[in-house]
Amino acid sequence: MSELPTVSIVTPSYNQAQFLEATMCSVLGQDYPRIEYTICDGGSTDGSVDIMRRHADRLAWWCSEEDKGQADAINKGFERSHGEILAWLNSDDLYIPGALSFVAEYFAAYPEVDVIYGDIDRIDENGGFLSR
Repeated sequence: MSELPTVSIVTPSYNQAQFLEATMCSVLGQDYPRIEYTICDGGSTDGSVDIMRRHADRLAWWCSEEDKGQADAINKGFERSHGEILAWLNSDDLYIPGALSFVAEYFAAYPEVDVIYGDIDRIDENGGFLSR
């Protein structure tokens, strides 16, 4: 592969400050170098905006405005995305380390593949493992 593909990730959120920073850090802490990260917030009033502002220099784009729900927020983010690989990560979910490198390498190795999804580990609100 001559050039690594850009992975565009959209996180829809609404009043998820309790989880949002961990979600953002799980994306921004990936070892993959070409990430375009967008957060579309539905007008939160719980401190989510402050969290996004703290990380704004590492985000491709973010907004906090009324929307028509999760699907609308995801679509709004994808409309601004430029990556060859598109993903969304909910605001209370996390990527494991190396997830995006794995995805990019898999797509490069198997160009006939259109969609990749992963197994999940269920965790509680404190990050404790519940089940696989």
